[in-house]
Amino acid sequence: MAALFPHSPNIVYSKNLLMAFKRSIAFSIIIFFLMPSQFSMAQDSAAVEPQTINIFLDCRTRSCNESYIREQIPFVNYVRNKDDADLHLLITTQRTGSGGQEFTLEYIGNNEFADLDRTLMFFSAESDTDDETRNSLNDQIKKGLFFYIATLPVADNLTINYIPIELQNKVKTDDKWDFWVFELNADTNLEGEESEKQFSLRGEASAERITPEWKFEFEAQQYYQRRKFEDDDTTRTFITESRGANLLAVKSLSDHWSVGGSSRIRSSTRDNLALLFNGSLALEYSVFPYEEYTQREITFLYRLTGGYYDYNEKTIYGKTSENLFEHQLRSNIRFTQPWGEFETQINASAYLHDLSKNRLVTESRLNFRIYRGLSIYVSGEYAWINNQLSIPAGNITDAEQLLNLRQRFTSYSYEVRFGLSFSFGSIYNNVVNPRL
Repeated sequence: MAALFPHSPNIVYSKNLLMAFKRSIAFSIIIFFLMPSQFSMAQDSAAVEPQTINIFLDCRTRSCNESYIREQIPFVNYVRNKDDADLHLLITTQRTGSGGQEFTLEYIGNNEFADLDRTLMFFSAESDTDDETRNSLNDQIKKGLFFYIATLPVADNLTINYIPIELQNKVKTDDKWDFWVFELNADTNLEGEESEKQFSLRGEASAERITPEWKFEFEAQQYYQRRKFEDDDTTRTFITESRGANLLAVKSLSDHWSVGGSSRIRSSTRDNLALLFNGSLALEYSVFPYEEYTQREITFLYRLTGGYYDYNEKTIYGKTSENLFEHQLRSNIRFTQPWGEFETQINASAYLHDLSKNRLVTESRLNFRIYRGLSIYVSGEYAWINNQLSIPAGNITDAEQLLNLRQRFTSYSYEVRFGLSFSFGSIYNNVVNPRL
């Protein structure tokens, strides 16, 4: 047929379509290789200010809105990797005794600013709104940056505003609450479908007073959960309840030593506790001064506890109630540094009447920046458990096991998490685009 019709319209059309397709592919490949470089040049020229400083913004707190910082402080360049930065800005927070936050801003110099490190701190009250907190944080960031950019060309475009404060600096305001802070929380949850319904209610109340010399904390909580399952003509209802209260008092002895006492009362259907009441004394030693907790912390604590236990059901050891004494040794290690964060806790405890009834729990977490955009994180927990004295003697039902209604016997538990992240591309991230 091809010989009889050498110029068939279908054949000519197919050849033309094939040639057009090949040309389109070739054109697309050329555009693919040309556009990134030109786009990158356009992006760099538009987003990068060559007469200012490169900042690596490292926020270790949820209260830090990075997009808002980049938007409101546009006179520096923000880079994605600390190796490309002239200044590493590390921001961390700790909760204050009044329920607010203490912000620590560490300015870590690099390149020409090496060894020019500075630290600023400020407090945000619990009553501050999110907008007030983020504006205060931006003001502090600007104050710290001025030290580094004062001699750069970008400083010619900056102005300094002074707002006089007269009475506030001269008159000390009395605290009518005497440092006491109270908080009430309550929430409820209602879920359901055709054959399953769930209702839960949770309430908490707390009071605390924290000063450099003393720390007082009181907390009470109540929890109720009801789950109902319907299968054919059968309805099964499961209820989980717990309530309790805790009291803590700590006295500062020096920069490295503290002593304290605590008491607790509790009941729990899951833990087979009709009533638990105990009290404890503790002594703590900090290797580093307590005021360095935002950068590094190594503490050792010894606690002695005595209490009364009344059980809902007879335990596997044949007890319906008993008096128990327990001692505990705990160590906390935590470092927050420019390279990342490391934290570990070791907690060992044993009952004095039988030292074989003991528990050892270790928890660790590491977030480490290896190089530029590559970082890894790993966390894990392992517990050797030999002190479950409140386990009921009866067998656990399938429903109790599946719904986690009752504590089960185990000799160990563990959890491991591991991950990594890697980013590459333009070193700058000045642009903020909140669309969609």
